[in-house]
Formats: sequence, structure tokens, C-alpha cells
Amino acid sequence: MRHETVAPVSGESVWAAEREGINLYSEHSLHARLKELLAEPGDRLEVAVEGRVVDLVKADGELVEVQTSSLAKIVPKVLALAAAGRKVRVVHPIAAETTIRRLDPLTEELVSVRKSPKRGDLWSLFDEFVRAPGLIAAPNVAVEALIVRSSVIRVRDGSGSWRRRGDRTEDRLLEEILSSTRLETRKDWLGLIPRGLKAPWSSGALGEALGIPDWRARKLLYCLCRAGLLAESGKEGRRKLYTAVPAARKRGAAAAARAAADAATDAAPTDGSARPARRRTLTKAP
Repeated sequence: MRHETVAPVSGESVWAAEREGINLYSEHSLHARLKELLAEPGDRLEVAVEGRVVDLVKADGELVEVQTSSLAKIVPKVLALAAAGRKVRVVHPIAAETTIRRLDPLTEELVSVRKSPKRGDLWSLFDEFVRAPGLIAAPNVAVEALIVRSSVIRVRDGSGSWRRRGDRTEDRLLEEILSSTRLETRKDWLGLIPRGLKAPWSSGALGEALGIPDWRARKLLYCLCRAGLLAESGKEGRRKLYTAVPAARKRGAAAAARAAADAATDAAPTDGSARPARRRTLTKAP
């Protein structure tokens, strides 16, 4: 597991995609900008690989998928590519701070600016992994969490969610990348549990050790268990207890994950249409 602080975002893009299509036309600026920042000389954007369009193919052959929304949407695609022997990195931004800018629907003038009360962090990843545990410690799959500052452009034209009083999200923008954490191996994922915390682990003890709420610690334990890294080992009152699964047993779980990826390959489209509309320095010179 690698943690890294990253400098502010600046500069214009000099990268061009190999393929045009709906994947480019419908993506938000946040998604597009992250691809540009991740790209280096020799890399290729929007490339068809194994019948699927991949966001970025690195010069060394690694495949990079930037997923700004639900991770569950790309599980079949990622596991199928990984099962085919491809190294895949899933990059997922988490907003530590979001500025909401609202525009007038007629004049497009800025009407208001406010800070969102929501604050994300590394543990927010497990809100997504509840529905995508297959990505955790899967063979050939790495997950990179980017903690970012972002802004959201909304237009109050009545076509948006009633929860947002009709505001429609026009775009999402990247303001700054604050840090990056890459999780890939079994050791990386189990390393999220403090070494000094004695097993078996409960959500209460883990939450206290990490300084996070019990409910968030419960998600972490649940997801690691679903991924085959932990196993239930009784209860402490109403709370479940978990212990680490020996590596040999995890290899059996990995084989099951590969079989699931094969099944997902048969069911998933092969034209790229299933893609959602959207420790290193990521800055690029202006």
C-alpha cells in the first residue's frame, strides 16, 4: 500500500484519444482531466482491448480505468480483462471537499457558490466496495484512491432530482489532487487494519483504532470478508468478530473470483457499451 501527496492540478491537455464515441461525448470534465493527468509519453487513450474500450493503456501494458461513479458498474469488465492476463488499475477519485456552483438556466450566470457538507476520505472507498468486493485483492487488479478537491456545476432548470430542488448536474471539475493510495496485494488490503490491533476484530475496536465511526469500520470488515481476506469468528455481544484468512485459503477464493470473471465475460457486452459515462506525482507541465 502506497500513500502519496500530490501537487495541485494545472495546465492544458496535449493528449488525444484513439477512439471517438459515446464514452468521450458523455464523460464529465473530472473523468477526462484525470485521464490526462495519468497519461505519460508513450501511453494511449481510449483503446480497444479484448473487445472493450479502456480509458488508458500505459506504455508498459498496464490498463487504467478511471471510475468516478459506482465501482460496481465496471466489475465485470475489469475482472474479465484481469482474467485474460492483463494488469488493470482502477482509479477512483474521492472528494474530500466539493464546491457547488449553481448557474442560472437562462443566462448561465453564476447564481450561488457553497461548500458541500460531505467530506470523503480513504474509508469512503468501502461505501463502493459493498457492491464491488470482487475488486479487492483480485489477481492482476490494483485500486488507486485519489483524494481530491472538486467542484460541481449545477443548473436549476427543474430537470434534476427533487432532492436537489430540481438542480441538474452540468459538469464535475477537478480542482486539486491531495493524495493517492494504491491497494493491490493481500498485504496491502489487510494493512488497513492497524498492526497492533489484536484479532479477532470487531467494528467497535477497529473504529476506535482508526478514529472512524463503527458503521464505517463495519463496512471495511464486511468487504474484506466478502473478498475472502477475513472470516467471521463469532460475536462480541451483537457485533461480529473477524480474523484473517490464511493465504492458502485466499488462493482458493482467488480461483473462484477468476471463475466469476469468466462468467461475467460471457454476459457482458464486448463493444465497450457497458462502460459508465464516466506513490506517484500526477501533475503535468502547463
